Amino acid sequence: MQARGYQSLANCGKSRLHGISHVQTKAVSHNFHYTARPRHWPISTLKAELLSPSDHLNISGAHCVSLFFQYSGSKKSERMYYRREVSRAAVLPRIYAPFPEEARGFFYCAPRPGLPDLASSVRFRCTTSSSPSSFAVGYDLLLPNGLPWQLLVGQAAIAYPTLRAALLKEQFLTPKSLAEWHERLGKTEGQMMPALMMFGLRQQFQVNFSSGVYLHVVPPDTAPQRVAAVQFNHIFVSQVGNKRFHPFVGTGLAQFEVSPDDPNILHLRIVKLLEPASRAVPEAIVGGILPCEGHLYHHRSKGTDDADKPWSFDLRGQNKNAMALRMLVGREGQI
Repeated sequence: MQARGYQSLANCGKSRLHGISHVQTKAVSHNFHYTARPRHWPISTLKAELLSPSDHLNISGAHCVSLFFQYSGSKKSERMYYRREVSRAAVLPRIYAPFPEEARGFFYCAPRPGLPDLASSVRFRCTTSSSPSSFAVGYDLLLPNGLPWQLLVGQAAIAYPTLRAALLKEQFLTPKSLAEWHERLGKTEGQMMPALMMFGLRQQFQVNFSSGVYLHVVPPDTAPQRVAAVQFNHIFVSQVGNKRFHPFVGTGLAQFEVSPDDPNILHLRIVKLLEPASRAVPEAIVGGILPCEGHLYHHRSKGTDDADKPWSFDLRGQNKNAMALRMLVGREGQI
């Protein structure tokens, strides 16, 4: 499950998470607004090769971008937000952060070679000028956790009718792939979140050391399976006697890796710490190695006093997690 903190949102009133490339980005203003009046922008295409200077937008500081397509002949638009602060107080309205200062550039659809068609995503390419030639040397807008701001084509297919129509017209989607996608999603249709959808084994995802890991694996285009859930409820739990603890707090980006010693074993690497890892329980009560950026996550076997070892998972099992994660083996691409 997504760690507590800030999440991106792409449609007013819908809790759809945008996903997220591991690149440094500038600090983002915390100038949140409770309400967000949209500013309207027209664009002519989502194809990078067809962009024109008129498609260049300055959305910096905007709390809500209302995007519509000139060729549609319709005034219907799709509302886009940068991110939303998560609040557990149900009585509070949603709080939106503005698009950062660097958000000057082009909306476009980014294909993901080697991954399922619906792993493609709508992103925002930051550029230094309105010339389409600047696209190639630009960079994708990022969220504060270092992953790209994006809306999966699969998301648009489910919940964004105006954008879905544009993607169909520009052939990023076909009626056949749209129907297949509905079939594949099954009961996960309402949980279509880029931060949780796994298309490749080494894809990075956010973790919270005081929670579990909850993901959805998308099968290859050639496979008949539906999207499958992965749940590691106790991956960051240590046990002392009959008591279980989350010994650490903090958040980070992680990825699965095949063990160099056994192709059937997966490890978990902490790629980047977003919030420093610290002890929630005194070391004298629960030992263990703090999660460390760039290193494999170490875990103590349940109910033992053995030294910590890299967390491992056997892909040869017949449980739901093993069957789901086996679909990722051989698909190394990041999203």
